[in-house]
Amino acid sequence: MSSSDVRAILNLPQAGQAGPSQPPRRSVPVKKPEGISRELYALIGDNAPSLAEAQASLAAFKYRERPKLKSKAVKWEWMRFTPVGKDGLGLGHWVRSDEEPDARVEYFGKFNLHGPSVMQYSQFEYDQHLVDPTWTSQETAYLFGLLREYDLRFVVVADRYEYAGKKRSIEEIKDRYYTICRRLVRTRTASDPQTQQQLLQAYAFDKARETKRKQYASELFHLTAAEIAEEEALYVEIKRMEQNERRYRADRDDLMRTVVGLDSGLIGLEQANGEGVVGLDKNKKRKREEEVPTPAPTKKQKESAAYDLAHCIYRLPTAPSSATSSHLATRHPLHVGVHLRSTKLPQPKPNAAIRITDLLGEMGVSTQKLVMPTRVNLEVFERVLQAAGGLVDMKRQVDRVEQEVRTLRAQREGYVPPTRQSRSMSVVSEASTRRK
Repeated sequence: MSSSDVRAILNLPQAGQAGPSQPPRRSVPVKKPEGISRELYALIGDNAPSLAEAQASLAAFKYRERPKLKSKAVKWEWMRFTPVGKDGLGLGHWVRSDEEPDARVEYFGKFNLHGPSVMQYSQFEYDQHLVDPTWTSQETAYLFGLLREYDLRFVVVADRYEYAGKKRSIEEIKDRYYTICRRLVRTRTASDPQTQQQLLQAYAFDKARETKRKQYASELFHLTAAEIAEEEALYVEIKRMEQNERRYRADRDDLMRTVVGLDSGLIGLEQANGEGVVGLDKNKKRKREEEVPTPAPTKKQKESAAYDLAHCIYRLPTAPSSATSSHLATRHPLHVGVHLRSTKLPQPKPNAAIRITDLLGEMGVSTQKLVMPTRVNLEVFERVLQAAGGLVDMKRQVDRVEQEVRTLRAQREGYVPPTRQSRSMSVVSEASTRRK
């Protein structure tokens, strides 16, 4: 099939024939907007926004008609007013003519507030209770006048204080005022003692403590960089010591808990204020034991003792007060089930268990559970474990000290740069020598 056949099937004109003639399109000339030169418009092209349209929209927005409101225009008038009544200060502002005068007064009246009331005294009270050799009656009256004028703002009063060339500090002004208030509260008859005590607490002021506090704050504010670094080093050292103390206390508590037998079901030591009763007065303890009479052994007890001796039964003695203590008896029962003695042996710490096992292996002592051990065997084995643990702890402390000595020696010789901890330790040592 040739191309002419395809064109015939698709009703297309032949290659040599021309299609139907179409009228030529006329290009609509684009009018150049006003305000732009021909060369600039030729460079901008047709894609740029029309500046004329933007100017027309701005002009329409600028010269639009005013809205026609149905309500009438509000009239305003200039009005004079006095915000504070006692000094007669006259001010002016614009107000609406239809506003009521009472509403204007109430609006500015809520800002005309006064501070706390200043206590007043009579001349008789001053002569009887308020005489001070460092303050005269006239100066005291002048001070109370300033306090009433400035609403007990002591900073402003100290700045405005000018009496016969004297200059009083804020602490002196506060001390004089609060001392007079406390004396007046004590001397005047009070209907309620509780209210009188509350007023005394409200007027409490310690001049020496306030002066010392401000002096301490000023010294902290004027610290040098070296002193700040020294205090930071001391703070880090104190925190490290506190952490060590907490760790040692926890280790001691674990040891006491194991030795006393809190975990084995026995009555534990009473704890008061976070401390055990290990440090109780021995005289009181002995006296308490003497007060409790020892009951005579009965026939049944004698038979029980003979039975225990014949069958190798060992009974742990209980404290006399264990039967009478209620809260400890509920927490730790007196009797527990049958168990092996070897299960109550103190277990070493996880971080030291491997070293203790190696040490016992070097000594030829088996760390496995003993087979049918007696009470004496367990006591000896427990002492061996404690001695091995103490030896491992001592070895670790010695290794750490030797490592610190080697590090400091290398730093002194210049082989190793000083670390942050060594610098803090040197700062602490310099501070301690300086204090000495």
